[in-house]
Amino acid sequence: MDDSTNSTQRHLTFPYAMVQALFWCTYAISWSYTAVLLGACGYDSRVTGLVTGIGAVISVALQPLMASLAIKLQFLNTKRNVIMLKLISIAAAMIMMSNIPGVYTVAVMFTVLTAIDASIPSMLNNIAMEETNSGRKLDFGIARGTGSIAYAVFSYIIGIIVQEYGSRCLIWMYIILGIMVTAAVMVLPESKDTGSNIIVSEKHNAGIVEVLRKYKFLPKFLLASVLLFMGHNMQNVFLPDIVAAAGGDNSNLGAAICLSAVAELPVMLLFSTISSRVRVSRLLVMSSVFFTIKCILAMLSVNVLMLEAVQLLQAGAFAIYTPASIFYINERMDGTDSGLGQALTGACTLGFGGMLGNIIGGYVLQMAGIRAMLMTASVFSILGIIFMVRCEYCIQKN
Repeated sequence: MDDSTNSTQRHLTFPYAMVQALFWCTYAISWSYTAVLLGACGYDSRVTGLVTGIGAVISVALQPLMASLAIKLQFLNTKRNVIMLKLISIAAAMIMMSNIPGVYTVAVMFTVLTAIDASIPSMLNNIAMEETNSGRKLDFGIARGTGSIAYAVFSYIIGIIVQEYGSRCLIWMYIILGIMVTAAVMVLPESKDTGSNIIVSEKHNAGIVEVLRKYKFLPKFLLASVLLFMGHNMQNVFLPDIVAAAGGDNSNLGAAICLSAVAELPVMLLFSTISSRVRVSRLLVMSSVFFTIKCILAMLSVNVLMLEAVQLLQAGAFAIYTPASIFYINERMDGTDSGLGQALTGACTLGFGGMLGNIIGGYVLQMAGIRAMLMTASVFSILGIIFMVRCEYCIQKN
């Protein structure tokens, strides 16, 4: 291997970490501040729920579609797919800024943003796998951790900026960061592995029923994931309303988002050590309990300080679930089936869990208020615990 290749291996973690950092900054705008931006445009919580719910559903179909295009059109690969999608999201943001007439123009364009930004994380993961399979060295844990740090810091900064200058500046920041993400992805080297790690939609359609029948634990795990993420998304998308009900403002919202992201970081970095001591199926049960406790304590919070403290429980909830679910599927399913298992998990969490949680949460919030919405989220999370425990029992039995 020549010196130039060694140099690429040594330094690939840094440019990939920059992609992760910049992307998660845009994600903070398109998902964490959705309610703030749409509220400033005159939309109520029901529209916010529909926008994020529809965006989540579109994201379920978007990745297999892009993978299919990459196979049919030889000039495409995962990297170029990300670039193309980010350019579309930038164009949608520019349309929002241009004040084109239409009652729901902003809502429709924001749906495009949420759909694209919910699809890209798995594509960034695929880029990392493709680079690794091409023989290049990349420390994914450090890179993803950089993304979490960027998300935490930027979420806090956004809260201060919005409090000072208003929510209109969010779209300008999204456009600027979107351009920076696109440029950072372009800097990454071309991979020799063009999409072999992505399962295409035709294969999905052919194998889902067979895989669900083959692995008895999988339907229970997927249902538990949907229920847990229904509650999780209700809290995340409508966090601005929750903070406001506790007497906080946009700067408090930024602090709350920042705390949850900071809490994730050490757990994700130390997950290999944690999983070597505790079985991942038990970690998933533990994370489902944390998801539920987080919902219940958010419902019981009477001031901003309590609510910000609750955000630290993200360390035991999302931060455990995310890596544990990946390890879990890889351990429990054959190599030929695990890719489909990962895809189904993604569809059930950010996809169906996000859709149902956001739409139901928006309507409950509009009709009955914050407490009722958080109570509903808690019920879904409790049901998630039940199915996750049944999943663990199913594995022990077999």
